[in-house]
Amino acid sequence: MSQPARLSGATSKRYAERLLTADSPDEVWEILAELEETLLKLGAHEMNWVPLGEDENNYSDVYTQASSPMAAFSELPLNAEDSLTLRFYEEACAVGDDPTASSMKKAAQSGWVDLDDAELEIIADGYAPQEGNLLNLTVRDNGKGKSRPEFDDFVGLHAPGLKKQEYDFLQGQYGMGSTAVMKFAGNVEEEYNERAFKFIASASVHEPGEWSWTLIHDKPHKSQVEYLTVNGEFPIFDGTFGGALTEKFRESYPEKYDFEKNTTTPDPQSHGAFVKVYDYQTNASRTMISGDEGFRHKLERSVVDSPYPIQLTDLRYNSKFPQSYTRGFRQELEDGNEHLLVDKEHLTVDTGSETLGERDITVLLFKDDDELEEASEKQKFVSGTSAHKDAHGRTGVQKDHAVMLTINGQTHASKGEYFLKSLGYSKIASDTVVIAEFDDLANLGMVSMFSPSRDTLEDSPQANKFLSALEDALEGSDLLTAEEERRRAQRGNAEPATDTETFAEFIERNPEVGNFMATGERIRAPRIRPSGNGSESPPESADGDLSDHTDTSAGDESGSDRPHAPKLPTFLTPIEEYNPGSEEHVLWDDDEPLPVEIPVSGATTIRFATDAQSDYLARDVLSGSLEVSSPDQLRAVELQNGLLTLTIDPADDADPGDETTLSVDLTRPDPRDCPEIDDPADAYPGHAETDLATDGGVDVDTGTLTARCQLEYVEGTDSHSSTGNESDGDTDTADASGDDEASASDRDGDTGDDGGTDDWGFEMPDIGYVHEENWRTDDDSDPVDPEKFNVADARHFDEHTLIHLDPSQDGTISGLSLTINMDAAALRSFIVERNVKDNWKEFVEQHYELAMVFYTITMYRDYVDEYGTSFEDTGLITAEVVARSINALAPTIMPTIIPDDQLDRITE
Repeated sequence: MSQPARLSGATSKRYAERLLTADSPDEVWEILAELEETLLKLGAHEMNWVPLGEDENNYSDVYTQASSPMAAFSELPLNAEDSLTLRFYEEACAVGDDPTASSMKKAAQSGWVDLDDAELEIIADGYAPQEGNLLNLTVRDNGKGKSRPEFDDFVGLHAPGLKKQEYDFLQGQYGMGSTAVMKFAGNVEEEYNERAFKFIASASVHEPGEWSWTLIHDKPHKSQVEYLTVNGEFPIFDGTFGGALTEKFRESYPEKYDFEKNTTTPDPQSHGAFVKVYDYQTNASRTMISGDEGFRHKLERSVVDSPYPIQLTDLRYNSKFPQSYTRGFRQELEDGNEHLLVDKEHLTVDTGSETLGERDITVLLFKDDDELEEASEKQKFVSGTSAHKDAHGRTGVQKDHAVMLTINGQTHASKGEYFLKSLGYSKIASDTVVIAEFDDLANLGMVSMFSPSRDTLEDSPQANKFLSALEDALEGSDLLTAEEERRRAQRGNAEPATDTETFAEFIERNPEVGNFMATGERIRAPRIRPSGNGSESPPESADGDLSDHTDTSAGDESGSDRPHAPKLPTFLTPIEEYNPGSEEHVLWDDDEPLPVEIPVSGATTIRFATDAQSDYLARDVLSGSLEVSSPDQLRAVELQNGLLTLTIDPADDADPGDETTLSVDLTRPDPRDCPEIDDPADAYPGHAETDLATDGGVDVDTGTLTARCQLEYVEGTDSHSSTGNESDGDTDTADASGDDEASASDRDGDTGDDGGTDDWGFEMPDIGYVHEENWRTDDDSDPVDPEKFNVADARHFDEHTLIHLDPSQDGTISGLSLTINMDAAALRSFIVERNVKDNWKEFVEQHYELAMVFYTITMYRDYVDEYGTSFEDTGLITAEVVARSINALAPTIMPTIIPDDQLDRITE
């Protein structure tokens, strides 16, 4: 009995060429219908669709491989690089060489890889945006290719990866990546996407001219992905392949240009591979892939440092130069574009992981727009948005890929701008790129660190240790810290906004505000209860009711915000290494004082761990006091969430090298003297688990808690100076803006008053303002006042924006940077439309300023207590949420702060 005929010869090649040049999934559908009809006419042929990997339950394997379309697509050119390298390796072995390399990068730099003979091309066809906006992508290479007996590797899920694990210099490990593109092909908006196709054709360099091909198709109604066979065999043909694609290119190229001169096209190939996906959703602009638009630069964030040059060719445009080359983000930057950088910094990070060890980190900081002659130059590297918009908004390269973790130059996981903003770098996050290399990572480390899809991090001990070490390294970066401070100082007008005297007076007149700022304790309402005869009794004093003392920061023992009885602290320990955003700090474990460096020209911050409640120093009942051995040097005190923060000024006569001991005492009152407490043991945390004796109060401990620090004076610096007990680079706020520009705490000209209050012990945030000349442009987008215009202000402000808020790195109010728009439409229209008298305009502006300041910082204080400094699940920084909330008040802000009964006095 004869075997069924295999589809081969001219008929097979003709259909392969039609699929290679098809412009849409609909055209592919028509070609399949014609192929089926042709096979019926031939009589001895039948189309068969076989489950991918011969697994009828393959849908989850294919559709859980990647979360990003560009990361999924990048697997195709990276597989082509593997094929090229393997070809050169086998050619070297065939002539008796002993080729070795520990990574793809080292292989490409070796003598046995011939880059001049390597062809790797990404070809776009379909329809330009103005003609239908459909993008097909073909990856072509002249690598090793697949022989006919091995061709089924292309439709296996794991077979290629298993074979690649034999070679250190190949990138493939899991063997599923190339099928990940199916999730993003075709009309992904449809409930059942019947138009997801991928075409594959290949011939081996060892059997040149012997081509095999197939088509992979998503069958959502069957919940599986299938591949095409004819009579159970892959279609084949002999000869060369790819010429039809070149002819399509030639036919679409305008006659007025010289095709041979302006384009680079290959001869028809006898070996290598062609892989094409149709109607691919790249989450980037669909304009020319070879130009300076979204696709190319999205690709360069996935292929950061390609060992092979990749040619990009676009057949959809009638342009003179439809081709370009890229070798990824890093080499594109190093190829004549490093003038766009402020600087770059190389860091070595000790992860604390046995698997990961030390990692090399490269920090690239791009210049601010104001410092570049042509700001658009850097957009191809750090573009914030692109012409493409998905469900999450504009999809610029920087939004998702500010931090890239690479192996062999390929991004295996990334962190977006949010990650940098959460570290306090709100001004420079959009201009900062971080690259962490894992080229030498062993297989165990790879699977522990990265997901099989190679586009996200695993939630593993190794990954968490690395992220923690990375945060510490970036927070301690001199380059990033200095530029963040410089940009924060370069906003709007140099004139002061709300001065420290006004700030302090407002707190003094409204102590409930100061109490909330310092402790998080909300305002307490008077309690009115009906009497026996139905009349109302006067409000009770809160002093005798412990249930009124609410600490929203600490809550009760179960972690809730319900009222609770006040407790006495039981420990006060200096913090040797402070980790912002975490409760895990390194405590000082020594009888000797904690050594702390303090600059002779600026303050330093010292932190202590304690179980004192946030309202301990300010409440009415069972409160303590803070005493330091040098009270004149104590600038500010902040007690919040088990953290006592002291800002210490240098002594007036201090010289570098001087040392002095600073004692910090936290007093504790006797609970037996508090009539509101029945059992003194109730005043101590966790008393039920201790052997505390209360009979007669013999063992009730009311001793003062004491901690000591050894202050060592050092030379002052222009930038913020690191403190002795911090790893986050938290710094002195007094000298943040250098000698020429006073910080907000000194803007009133009184260096003795830094915005702190004696009652509450915290500093005023850094507050400045902008006017319309700082941000307004005309109809042609030109600044109305070029001398005063600021690009950063223009990004953040328009007439509807009230404020912009930059967060502090440690989450405190004092470290906030608040900018107020003094030419917001809400304020200016109120003054004009209400016809405010000239001598009352300053009064209205001041009330507007105070409202902006205190609405902002009280909301920030509350949100940080509730959610922390960032909303991890949303990618939003708390400061951003607060700013959006305040700006949403624009239509109602002025009528609420200037009531109608005052208008008669202040208007004409």
